Order: sequence, then structure tokens, then C-alpha cells
Amino acid sequence: MPLEPTPAVLALHPSGDDAVELMLIQVTRFACGSLVVGFTTQHIVADGRFTNNFFLAWSQATRGAALDPVPVLDRESFFRPHDPPLVEFEHRGVEFKPYEKHVVESHAGDDEEVVVQKVHFSREFISRLKSQASAGLPRPYSTLQCVVAHLWRCMTTARGLGEGQSTSVCIAVDGRARMSPQVPDGYTGNVVLWARPTATAGELVAKPLQHAVGLINREVARINDGYFKSFIDFASSAAVEKERLVAAAEMVLSPNIEVDSWLRIPFYDLDFGGGRPFFFMPSYLPVLILLPSFVGDGSVDA
Repeated sequence: MPLEPTPAVLALHPSGDDAVELMLIQVTRFACGSLVVGFTTQHIVADGRFTNNFFLAWSQATRGAALDPVPVLDRESFFRPHDPPLVEFEHRGVEFKPYEKHVVESHAGDDEEVVVQKVHFSREFISRLKSQASAGLPRPYSTLQCVVAHLWRCMTTARGLGEGQSTSVCIAVDGRARMSPQVPDGYTGNVVLWARPTATAGELVAKPLQHAVGLINREVARINDGYFKSFIDFASSAAVEKERLVAAAEMVLSPNIEVDSWLRIPFYDLDFGGGRPFFFMPSYLPVLILLPSFVGDGSVDA
């Protein structure tokens, strides 16, 4: 399976041009008996966890197995805003921005060429990273935080950013386990907000790995139950419509990085009746995606 975005590989994905559907699926069968399932989905309504649950349910249905996790459609119970709203954090300029600014910036970066690289991190390398980043601490940092910190520093160096240039890494944070009461794993929808640790390029590169991991750890911890509920209250308030605010999510290019972690999403548990998939491959977008290597030995692909 080629890893570069060649025309042959891209042809395995359904085209999203002019699509109005929330999800497009294309199945390509080969004479040898293998098949590729390609999909394109609307991220506004489906995060990575739900996307995996959809395919897992589909594979269970093909085998006549019970759906696990059971799909949960009850949005109102988990995301009911306070009355009156209790907005404790600033969401303007973070998750929302003015419509006029959205119109001006919507085509930024159209002429940029995105270079796709794939990097494999062995279990031994990750262990050394975690040991280096967690030295002297009572509890080791997570694999996600250590690998992201390492790549953030490497990419900042490779981009040749000036010492005073500000750079941030936008990390998708799943709120299912962070909210109280917890949102079930089977919730059908999107429960993701972003943590945005920020530093100057000079600070990030000059200081040790532990500094970068600490920045990430603090910002991810900040996106907690209170932050999610503050976002729900603000998003449901009259301020969004009154101020003509729109979602601030957009393509993230240099000097910043967007990160999606699929390390805990069990894509390799899918079984449509012919066994587990040999290989799961994310799409070619300007996003840093981390997922378990198909080798299955605890190594990670970025």
C-alpha cells in the first residue's frame, strides 16, 4: 500500500466536490479478494470517536453481532445550557470569530503546497522520549503529549522560524470522559474542542523537551468540564447571532500545527466478516495525525 498521496491512492477516496451529504463512502474491490473502504465525512457533526463507532457498528451489523457501544442520540441531556448562561471563559477569538473576518481569511493559504510526510516511532524511541520528558516527576507524561512536543520542536526547527515568532499547536480534546456527567462513548456527534499551547520558536527550541511537554499538559488539562460547559452556554447564547460570529476552525498552516490523536480509537477492531483491516490510513490534510502503527507492537505512526 503506497503511503504517498499518489493519484492511485487518492482515487480510493470518494470525491467530496460539490457534495451535500454528511458522509460519502466508496468501496473498491480488487481481483485478489482484498478491498479498500474510503470515506469522506463532515467533521462539524462527526468527530473521530463517532466516525469509528459508525464503522464499528456497520461491521458488527454485517456479522449479525450486537452493536457495541450502543449508539446514543440524546443530545439534549448532555449539552443543555444553563439558564441564565454561565460563561466563565473567553470564546471569542478562540472557537468563534466575526463573520467579516471569516470572509476575508477563508481563502488564505490556497496557493500553499502541503508536503506530506509519514514518520514511524518505535516503542523504544517513545519510551526514551517519555523518560526524558518526565524526568524527576512523580507521574510520566502521556505518549501523545511527548510525541506531539517532540514533533512541535522538530517542525519549528525545520520551518526555520525566527526566534520571536509565536507558534501554537492546536490539539483536539475529546470531552466525553472530561464532562460531568460523562458523555457515553457511543454518543453520536462531535464532542471536540481545542487546546492551544503557545510559545515563541526560540523558547520552544532552546528549552528542553520537558518544557514543551509541560506547556501541552497544562493547556490540555485546562479544557475540562467547566470549559466545555462554558462553551455550550456561549454557543447557545444570543451573543453568537447578535455579533454574527462563526466557527473559527480553519486550515492550520505554518507557523502553527493542528493535531488529531487517534491513538485510543480502535480502528483495527473493525471486521466486516473477513478479519481485521491490514492497514488504516488517514487522509492527506495539513493536519498532524497520530495513530497506532498497523504493526501492533505499541509503535506510533505520525
